[in-house]
Order: sequence, then structure tokens, then C-alpha cells
Amino acid sequence: MLRTLFLCMSLAGVLSATAQDDRCTSTLETVAQQVGETVVFCGTPAQVTVRGRDHEGPVFLNFGGKYPDNTFSVVIWSDVAGDQIGELEERYSDKLLLIHGVVAEHNGKPEIKLAALKDIEVEQE
Repeated sequence: MLRTLFLCMSLAGVLSATAQDDRCTSTLETVAQQVGETVVFCGTPAQVTVRGRDHEGPVFLNFGGKYPDNTFSVVIWSDVAGDQIGELEERYSDKLLLIHGVVAEHNGKPEIKLAALKDIEVEQE
């Protein structure tokens, strides 16, 4: 009985991980080749920083290293972040994120300019 329960729990974990991976259409390894495409990028940011003199934005999520050594960025402008801007650094730091958006190129690196906060999902741990 215990063995069957363990097997079922293990199988459920594998199926759950597979389902999460199926939603990801872009990673650090592929995003540079996906400029112009709408993707679901999956990754954990190396750095989340709120710019501006009074931390009014924009917010940068840097992946693959901290700025300027990052290989990919997501930009959240203050009009998108709205009154939640002060919460975003803590909300997204050290979390696995699924980011929906169109990949563009900025200064030779891939970038997504977030259209709405709902376009970022924080994966449950």
C-alpha cells in the first residue's frame, strides 16, 4: 500500500513538471533566435532592479547574469507596473517566472517589453 502511494505521488510530480515545461517555448538557450516571435520565456532572473532616482521605474529583470553581463532582459515600464512597482523586486527575485511577450532586440541582446503585469506568472515552489 505504501509502495503504491509513493509510486502515485512520484508519477504525479513527473506529470506536473512535464506540464509546466510544455508551457515554456523559450529559454536562455533559445531566446536570442526568437526575435520577433511571441513566446513564453521560462527562467529565474539573476537580478531584479528598479531604476530611477526615486525607484519609480522602469523595472529590469535580467537573466543569464547581472547587468551588464546579462544575456536577456524583461523591461517593465512604470505605466505597466502602476502602483505595484515597489513590490516587484521582492515578488520576482529568486523565483521561476513564466513571461509571455514578444522578443525584440535591444543593443544586441534579446528583450521583452512587458505589456501587462498579468503577462508574468510566478511558478509555485
